[in-house]
Amino acid sequence: MFVLETKELTYTYGAGTPFEKTAVDQVSVGVEKGEFLGVIGHTGSGKSTLIQTLNGLLRPTSGTVLLNGKDIWAEPKKIRAVRFQVGMVFQYPEHQLFEETVLKDICFGPGNMGLSRPEAEARARRAAEFVGLGEELLNKSPFELSGGQKRRAAIAGVIAMDPDVLVLDEPTAGLDPRGRDTLLNQISEYRKKRGSTVVLVSHSMEDIARCADRVLVMDGGRAVMLDRTDRVFARGRELETMGLRVPQITSILLTLREKGYPVHPVLTVDQAVEELRPLLKKEGGVRHDP
Repeated sequence: MFVLETKELTYTYGAGTPFEKTAVDQVSVGVEKGEFLGVIGHTGSGKSTLIQTLNGLLRPTSGTVLLNGKDIWAEPKKIRAVRFQVGMVFQYPEHQLFEETVLKDICFGPGNMGLSRPEAEARARRAAEFVGLGEELLNKSPFELSGGQKRRAAIAGVIAMDPDVLVLDEPTAGLDPRGRDTLLNQISEYRKKRGSTVVLVSHSMEDIARCADRVLVMDGGRAVMLDRTDRVFARGRELETMGLRVPQITSILLTLREKGYPVHPVLTVDQAVEELRPLLKKEGGVRHDP
């Protein structure tokens, strides 16, 4: 059984007005328990609207969202509980930091769940450790942190609620390469240790290729692909027609394949080396000057 599933999900902005626009159109997808699902699509493809329906921030115009097999809108008064189970991290979440200290900010979510202060603080400290925030930072104002530290503090605030599903919308936006790599490593490590399901929306094909087990491709409000990551990126030319750029190393291998070389598209440089090694040997290897 899927931990999260949408059935014929449609969301229309401004329904019944001259500005009516269908952002998500008849989408039926399932997210497996414990998996890392990447969601990609060009601007306006519907991906951000889709993920906001997953924890009830937006109520579908039609169709259903199922959490552990149950319609999340079956009892509208209990939708708040759904948001504790499906934690949402928005783009630039550090803009939502507001408490006096980092620890208090991370405690905000658990406190809203009704946990006692000691329980909330215990969760906050565990979450801070997950995202790599040292104990020495917890009593500082969140506004004294660096950009990357603020991002991690904001994500820790969601992790501290111990959600079954962690949904992240462009979590690495605006970070430098080192900060991006650090954050993705920490999210992946959290998922492994906690056994949580992660849904990651990103414009970075490299980020998705590196982390995701499967990839959902949105285009024009519809789910046009949902498959294993390597299989999706193997259809790189189709993705390019949708305005998406596959990882650079994948594009190189696709070009070689189109030129007749017996190679398969891959996702990382290490995979490319293994894929090209037999070809280089067959061609006589690489000459090394003394």
